[in-house]
Amino acid sequence: AFCLAPSGGPHALLQRGPPETSAAWGQGRRVGLAEVPEVPELLAVEVWLLLLGLPTVVAVLVFVIIELLVFYTCKQPFQAWALQYPGSPLTRAMAPPIEVAESIFIGSRDGQMLQLREDYGDNFAAAGMVWLGSFADTSLAVTTPQERTYQLGEHPLLYDNLPDVENSRLVFLLALSDQAAGGSGNHEAFRNCFVDHMLEHPDVEACRLDSTAASLLDALASDYAALPHAGVSDEFFSSTTQGLYPFIQKYLHYVMLGIDPSDSDIQGVLVQFFSGQTPIGHYFWPHGYVLSYTELIDEVAAIYLASPAFARFVENDPAYFSMTNRELAVLAASILRIAGVQGFYQASKIVLGAWKMPVFPGSTEGFDQRTVWDSLDLSDVLQVQQYIAECLRLDNPVTVVHRVASAEFSVDIDGSSYTYPKGTRIGIPLWLGNTDKKFWGESAYIFNSSRSELMDNALSFNSRGDTHVGRECPAKLLVMQTLTSMLQKLGAMGAHRVDDVGVLAVAGWVAA
Repeated sequence: AFCLAPSGGPHALLQRGPPETSAAWGQGRRVGLAEVPEVPELLAVEVWLLLLGLPTVVAVLVFVIIELLVFYTCKQPFQAWALQYPGSPLTRAMAPPIEVAESIFIGSRDGQMLQLREDYGDNFAAAGMVWLGSFADTSLAVTTPQERTYQLGEHPLLYDNLPDVENSRLVFLLALSDQAAGGSGNHEAFRNCFVDHMLEHPDVEACRLDSTAASLLDALASDYAALPHAGVSDEFFSSTTQGLYPFIQKYLHYVMLGIDPSDSDIQGVLVQFFSGQTPIGHYFWPHGYVLSYTELIDEVAAIYLASPAFARFVENDPAYFSMTNRELAVLAASILRIAGVQGFYQASKIVLGAWKMPVFPGSTEGFDQRTVWDSLDLSDVLQVQQYIAECLRLDNPVTVVHRVASAEFSVDIDGSSYTYPKGTRIGIPLWLGNTDKKFWGESAYIFNSSRSELMDNALSFNSRGDTHVGRECPAKLLVMQTLTSMLQKLGAMGAHRVDDVGVLAVAGWVAA
């Protein structure tokens, strides 16, 4: 607008130059080499700018109206078409707002994915991805090498905030491609480094079986007895100082890294980063631009670096692509924040009955899984783990992961054929694969922990049973072992039986 204004119009402001001192702004008359215009002249400038900007304002309003109409009336058909032409001006202008807005909630357990399957079939377009939701497609995807991008399931990630981009290189496992899918091998090397030092080292199993870990389980049982726990909003499930959350946060950090659960200074820092949903936004686009937790992550990394797990780590090992102490520490912080504490917390709430199973099509309310827990032979580890597997089949803590198409492909969506280019992001909806009636039968939505195909085919840990190609949840064994211990300990007390105010009422058990 300044450049197009006639002589004496707004462009005159350009001739005034920068202020000589900041104090000049407070003195009100002279700024730089020219005088500040009188009030009437300033008003004229504002009117000039307003008139010149009016077409832009109208264009923005029209764009917003069209965007909202598309979002609320035809976002799935539009994305199915637009993803075929990622470089077109229409796709580049219209698709990103729809992708970000839809990605916020589509992976939740409120049934959006289930409804999309009802409306469009196994395949559909949503959140900027092509979703292939049959058991055949999802099970193939989790047992086949994957190309990846900066995406966490349906959520786009902010590259600059991923570990450890700002200081060295990208080490975030979920954004690295498998070597067999064109990756450099860094995914395998960095994953092995994390697993070898924090999950499969002999000290990890020793910690899991020692008296400190046992005392944490005892405290969990005591809290369950003392606190209301009839639903997810009750104190046992929601408190950050008692109950489920502190157990999970302390237990994982003790068993995996040897961090003292009784050190209040350390625990204070960890609670800041690992409680609530907000800190996860640090890694997401566009949330990370305003939710930066860099300083807190550095504090967490410093705690990790001083832990027993890092005392046994040797930097610059070629087998781990010369990973440094800091790289492993910030990688571990991201894994434990996004998947470890968060995922384990979610899985625990599911199996302990913080809420019922989802309301599937044809049902009016969710099934109460605690009725099955009550009937288990708690001494039978397989039976308890089948219960866990069925809970997580019907209510996945992680509902969708992603991959990137390594070649052009065609797919049927709602009766029409679409062809998508190489590089298209593909959603792998584990929850839909876990409830596909073509594989699981008409009883797919029914809780049945004794189904014969369960343990070898459940997709809940980003694998088909125990079959995977290096992308299964690396802490699957630890999670299953710990959930089993929790269910056995609390179940033996009858701790899931609650009175009418949600507090344990079992003869012979005295709350601590």
